[in-house]
Amino acid sequence: MPRTSDKRERLIRSADQLILRRGFRQTTLSDIAEDSGVPLGNVYYYFKTKEEIGRAIISGRTEAMKSLLAECSQAEDPKSRLLQFLDYPVKVRRELANNGCPLGTLSYELSHLNSKLCDSAKDLINIVLEWSTHQFELLGRADARQLGLQFVSNLQGMSLIANALKDPGVVDEMVERTRAWIASL
Repeated sequence: MPRTSDKRERLIRSADQLILRRGFRQTTLSDIAEDSGVPLGNVYYYFKTKEEIGRAIISGRTEAMKSLLAECSQAEDPKSRLLQFLDYPVKVRRELANNGCPLGTLSYELSHLNSKLCDSAKDLINIVLEWSTHQFELLGRADARQLGLQFVSNLQGMSLIANALKDPGVVDEMVERTRAWIASL
């Protein structure tokens, strides 16, 4: 018999994947229960509302991104850190083409809901924006904020277009252009 925390983790994993594929609004607690194999009545033991599940997903995605950024921050200089970060979209290009960016799509959708999750949604984008802006600051760039915005816009744009076209090759092409742009700075 699975431990209680196993059920909670299964619910979060199922919710995360379903919301990535279908969207937050379209995913029901019933869908999450069925996908996770946890009876619907038990869902309410772990999460009183869908909003609570949303907070858990935001937290999980934020922690995963913090971990990736910490790993990239080990590179010796800011330019190398930015270039290393670009390995990530290439690694997950098929997922981006199928579902879009797990940070950007959820952030966009939640920003349009009248819920407490709207503010949390900003954190999904801000974590990469603040990190990349800091890297450009370390490069001595007076326009670091604008360059950080361009970096994040490149990432989100490539994810959106790859998803719309269902073409992972878009990610490869745009990552190479972004690498060339960063190298030219």
